[in-house]
Amino acid sequence: MAAPAVLAAVSKRRLNGQPAAPLRPLPADPAAKVPQADARVSIGGLPDPDAAFRQLRWGGRLVALTRSETAARHAGDHLGRYRGLSVEAGPYRLRTPRRGFGWLPGAACVPGISRGWHGVTARRTGLVAADEVAQRFTFDVRLERVPSVSDEHVVAKTVPTYRQTVQRLRERFPDAKESVLMDRAGKLVKRVFPVFLTREAAFLQLLQRDMPEGYRHRVPRALAIERSPDGTVQKLFMSWLRLGGDPLSHLDFAEQSADLLRVLHDFGGVIHLDLRLDNMVIHDGEVCFVDFGSAVRVGEDLDRSPMLKGLFHEMMQTSQIQRTLGKMKDQGHLTSGTLLAAEGRVDKAVDLFYLALQISRPYWNPDLVAFIDYDETSEETRRLKRLTDAILRPPNVANPDFNSAADVLAGVARIRERMGTNPAFDRGRG
Repeated sequence: MAAPAVLAAVSKRRLNGQPAAPLRPLPADPAAKVPQADARVSIGGLPDPDAAFRQLRWGGRLVALTRSETAARHAGDHLGRYRGLSVEAGPYRLRTPRRGFGWLPGAACVPGISRGWHGVTARRTGLVAADEVAQRFTFDVRLERVPSVSDEHVVAKTVPTYRQTVQRLRERFPDAKESVLMDRAGKLVKRVFPVFLTREAAFLQLLQRDMPEGYRHRVPRALAIERSPDGTVQKLFMSWLRLGGDPLSHLDFAEQSADLLRVLHDFGGVIHLDLRLDNMVIHDGEVCFVDFGSAVRVGEDLDRSPMLKGLFHEMMQTSQIQRTLGKMKDQGHLTSGTLLAAEGRVDKAVDLFYLALQISRPYWNPDLVAFIDYDETSEETRRLKRLTDAILRPPNVANPDFNSAADVLAGVARIRERMGTNPAFDRGRG
C-alpha cells in the first residue's frame, strides 16, 4: 500500500483524525532545525528513536508500523529504551483496505481484501533530548499519566538524583576534579533544587489565588506535590499547557504577551525573571507563561535568607537574560535608564527588557514559528520593531515613556488603533 494511504489510515484509526507526517532521517548537520509535528509515522523497518524525539513536539506521538508482530514488539522495546519516549500502545493490528474496499468490521484481516499492519504507539514525554541535558542544570521534566491527579497527561517536574547531577556536571566541566563535582552535586540536590521547586509550587498556588479568573488558565496550575521528610518539594505535578492551536497574528502575540505580564506583575505580584521565548507557550490561541522556578514576589526581601540571597545573586550574574542585557548595554543598543537599572538586580524591569525583545523577534524560538504569523516585511512587524526600539533606546533615557508592562500594552494598543485591526479575542482584562 502506498505511504500516503497508510498515513491516512493511521490518522483515522490511531490518531483520531490528527494529520500524521512520515518520520524522516535527521539532517547531517546536528545544529539544523528539524520541523516538529504532533504526529509522525514510521513505515517498515526499525524507527530511529532520536529522529522521532527531535521531530515530535513535546507530547507528540509516533506510530511505528511493520508487517510482522514480532518486529512491532521489537520496535516497542527499542523505542521504550530511549529516554524521553514512552510506549503507550501495542503491538496492535491495523488493517488498511485495498483499493475499492472500505473499512470492514471485526479484528481479523480478510485475505485478498485487506492487508494487515502491526504497530506500536509511543509518545514524546521528555522535554529535552538526552544529549541536551548537560547543557544546563535543570530539573527532570516529563509528561506522566497519573490517574490520582488527572485523566490527562500532566507535567511532572522532579528534583534530579545525585547520580544524574554528577553526570551532568562531569559532561559540562570535564576538567574539574571529581571531589569538586561531587560536592557541588550534593549541594544542588540537597539544597538548591528543592528550594527552587518548593518556591515554584508556592508561586503557582499564589497565582491561581491572586490573578483575575480570566487569566489563571494561562499559567500552569499545581495539581499535586510530593515532599521529602524535611518538607521541601521533591516532585511537582502541574497542568500541561500544550503548544498548539491556530496561529496568532504578530500583533496579537505582542498584545497578549504584554497583557499577561501586566497581570502577572500588577495582580499576581510576581516577577518571572526568566521570560525567554522557551518559557512562552501558545495554547489554544492564547499566550501563556511557564516555568516559574526563578520567580520572586514583587518587593520580596531576599536578604532575609542568606541562601536565597546567594542563589539569586549568582543567577543575576549568570542568566542568559542578564548576559544579553549587559551585552546590549555595552554595544549601545540599550540606553533606557529604567532597564539599565535592572542589570544584576531582581526587578520587574528584567521582565520588561526581555518582553521588548520577544514581541519583535518571536522567530528566535523555532517552536513558535508555526503559531505566529510573522512577516518581517509587514507593517505590523515594522511598527512593533519601532516600539521595541523606543522601549530600549528612548529619546529621554533618564525619563523613558515605557517603565512597565502596562506601558508596553498601551503602546501595542496604539499600533492596533492606528492600523485599524481588531483583537483576536476578548481578554476580559483585570
